[in-house]
Amino acid sequence: MLVPLTNWHDPAKRRLEAIRAAHERNPAVLLELLEAYLTLKSRKRATLSPRTLENYRLAVRDYLAWAWSETQSLEILKVSGDDLDRYIAHLQLYGGNLEQALHQRLKPGSIATYLAGVRAFYRALEWANAAKLPQVHSPRDPTPPEERRPALPEDLYKQLLNHLSGTEPEHRRDRIAVRLMAEAGLRISEVINLQVDDLSLAERLLLVRAGKGGKQRTVPLSKSLAQEIQDWLKLRLAHAAPNEQSLLINLGGRKAYGRAMTDKSLRRILNQHYRDLGFPKRYYGAHMLRHTAGTRIYKKSRDLHATARLLGHANVNTSAIYAKMDLAGLFEVVDRLEE
Repeated sequence: MLVPLTNWHDPAKRRLEAIRAAHERNPAVLLELLEAYLTLKSRKRATLSPRTLENYRLAVRDYLAWAWSETQSLEILKVSGDDLDRYIAHLQLYGGNLEQALHQRLKPGSIATYLAGVRAFYRALEWANAAKLPQVHSPRDPTPPEERRPALPEDLYKQLLNHLSGTEPEHRRDRIAVRLMAEAGLRISEVINLQVDDLSLAERLLLVRAGKGGKQRTVPLSKSLAQEIQDWLKLRLAHAAPNEQSLLINLGGRKAYGRAMTDKSLRRILNQHYRDLGFPKRYYGAHMLRHTAGTRIYKKSRDLHATARLLGHANVNTSAIYAKMDLAGLFEVVDRLEE
């Protein structure tokens, strides 16, 4: 996270710098303002996840590329809600405005993420007293949440674990990452931030120090997962860099070897395993594994309160989606119709 410059602490200098950057079309300075605002004034402040910050930066870069394109010249300090509605329509019809996303229509969820970043950007400009936050609403996604975010079916999950059952250090590490998400219900950010000292394997517990929103929770582990982590800790000693405390470490690259993994590298590794196994693309990603945990926990317990407690949900209604994501249960109902 960026340490904000003195200019962003001083209200007068903050306004001057923001207006100058907008007039000079300087994205770097405007992104610096965004980061300073998120660090100092947003709800999560300095605990904002690096991935959220990365997504917001991408959204603002895309918005500025659209606003300052060859076909228009928008004064970003004077935009209206109608202007942002035009931006949303452009994303729906033509896709993003950066080179890697040109001509790729975005799904409603992705558009909502882009719009969240643009809203944060205008809150930062409002903080600088340089612009007002326009009123605009994200387009509604007609697809139900349980269809947008599927859980991995039990047979595919077993295939994934079998695929990672070899003795190679990389497979043993990746298998633990998978089980922590698909059985203990951790988010990928929580997995990569786990430290060796966060484990109490004699009690079969781990401590998530900074969950979503900075919340802390204690997570129980199954006997087999606790044993697998214990075995990994012994193997990890031969590969970890001096003083490295992260549970999961890189096992490739010269500079990164033995150092903490990033969520980007773990996502890439997981998707490669899915490709190797020929999984349908709807089951790609890391968060799918957490949905797998929610579905499995609910199916075994039929208790939304236990599901919410294990996943760290503040509201039990958030866990209700896992009752709808139980495809195996729906198959049982359909199959009984033939009896």
